[in-house]
Amino acid sequence: MTHWLAARYALMALLMAASLLPVAGEPIQIPDSAQVQTATTHPMKYYISLPRNWSANRKWPVLVAPNAHYGDKGKHIASFAAQRDARKAGFILVAPLVINADRVADMAEYRGAVADAISAADAASPAGSRRPDRNDAARAKFDSEGIRAILKDVQKLYRGEEKVYITGFSSSTHIAYMFLFAHPELLKGAIINSGVYLGRGVDEAHIPFLNSPERAKLAIKYIIGEKDPGYKKCSENWGEVKAKLLRYGHPAAKIQMEVIKQGNPERLSAGHNWFPTRIFDFCAAVEMSQAR
Repeated sequence: MTHWLAARYALMALLMAASLLPVAGEPIQIPDSAQVQTATTHPMKYYISLPRNWSANRKWPVLVAPNAHYGDKGKHIASFAAQRDARKAGFILVAPLVINADRVADMAEYRGAVADAISAADAASPAGSRRPDRNDAARAKFDSEGIRAILKDVQKLYRGEEKVYITGFSSSTHIAYMFLFAHPELLKGAIINSGVYLGRGVDEAHIPFLNSPERAKLAIKYIIGEKDPGYKKCSENWGEVKAKLLRYGHPAAKIQMEVIKQGNPERLSAGHNWFPTRIFDFCAAVEMSQAR
C-alpha cells in the first residue's frame, strides 16, 4: 500500500509541476504570507514569509517551522514574522502543513485526493504498529519528501540557502527530530521546542552521516517552559535523545538546553507554547559564529 501511495503522490506531483513551475524570464512574484502555497513537485502545502528587505541579489537563511496541528491558519508563522521584522532579521520563514499525527478529517488543505490517499495508507497500517489507526511510515515519508521539495523551491524561487534551520513545537517536534536524525546534511541548526522524540521517520539501524562533519557542525537547542505540563516527560526524553546524538557524532559543545523560568525578565510564558524569541536568538548566534 505504501508503494501505491507513493505512485499516487508522484502522479499528482507531475500534474502540478506542469502548471506551477515559473515561466523562464518572468519576474519573481513575492508570495502572500497569508496564502497557502503548494510545492511545485509535491502535493505538500505551506506558508512562506520573506523578509521585508528581500531581494534576489543574495542568498537568505531559511527557518522551517512546521505547524503543530491543523486549524492554525498561518497564525504561528505570522508571530514568527513579527518577531523577525522587529529585530530586522533576514530570514525566509517556511511553515509546511505537515500531516504528521493529525486526524485526516482536520486536514482541510488536503481534502480530496491527498486526504483519501492518507486514509488509505492509514487503513493499511502494518500489524504491530504503535498506532494501528495511523501509518506513521507513510505519513513520515510524505512529510519528509514534501519539505525537501519545498526547500528546493525556496532555493530556486527565493534564493534560500542550501542548509536551513528547522524547529518544531509539541507534535511538530517529530518533524524536526526526523530531519535532525535522517537529514543532517540539510541543516545548519535544529531547535526542539517542547516535544518528545518517538522515532517517527527515523531508522535507527541505519543512521546516515555517523560521526561526520555534517553532524559535527550542526547546532542543536532544546527549549521548554518549566511550567509545561509535560516538563518532566519531555526533559527525561531529551536526556535520552542527547545521549543518542553524542553517539552519532554531535559534539557536546554544539548541544544546549534552555528552561524558560516563570517570572523571567522578558515575561515569556513558561507553559506549553512556541518560543520564537529564543529560536531567533539561537539562529542569530549561529549565523554570527559562522560569519567569523
